[in-house]
Amino acid sequence: MALIALQGALRRRRARRRATSRAAVALPAGAGTANTRTAAAADTRIIGILSDSHAHGKHSWWRQTVVADTVPGLRLGSYESHPGAQTTGLVDRLDAAVRQADLVVVQAGTNDIRKGRSPEQAAEGVRVLWDGIAARGAAPVAALVPPSETQPALAVELNRLIRTAAEARGIPLLDVYTAVAAADGSWRAGLSNDGIHSNRKGSDLLAEAARGQLAGLTN
Repeated sequence: MALIALQGALRRRRARRRATSRAAVALPAGAGTANTRTAAAADTRIIGILSDSHAHGKHSWWRQTVVADTVPGLRLGSYESHPGAQTTGLVDRLDAAVRQADLVVVQAGTNDIRKGRSPEQAAEGVRVLWDGIAARGAAPVAALVPPSETQPALAVELNRLIRTAAEARGIPLLDVYTAVAAADGSWRAGLSNDGIHSNRKGSDLLAEAARGQLAGLTN
């Protein structure tokens, strides 16, 4: 179901892109700023991200995969990663996140539960972001949040809610959690220095796990 929904959204997005490209070809030089992607790039899917700090770090899983251009068929779109942001604060970044994007990954909710919101409230905030992306013509991609050293049970519950909602709505899911998580929702030993973010070793494991999953979005 997730793959069918994604394929439908991408077909519609590519149709709009082809129409825009044809219009750009018809314009004389200097007449406006229409989309100038070449036909050869039409099958490359542009993917952005809307997140808190987990995609922001120098060696984050996002930087090691999409930003580093190590996933064939995907090209970096908007990079809306905002340290400290809660889901409610990311709503204002929706327009920027979907700009020219086919797909937008949402990885958020960690700061919601850190600042006293319940997993249910955080998950609802994530769903609002998915809806905002879809309403703007792109396809949302869900991502689990990382483990937590101080609130492991809340991280587990939030990820359960995100996974369940994504499955129910046919939204593809990136599991950037399991590779670094202990059974109770805390970090596996040696993979986080602050109990919130992955360190270099943890980021490498997350990037390895994400790379294959991201490649699946190009099918």
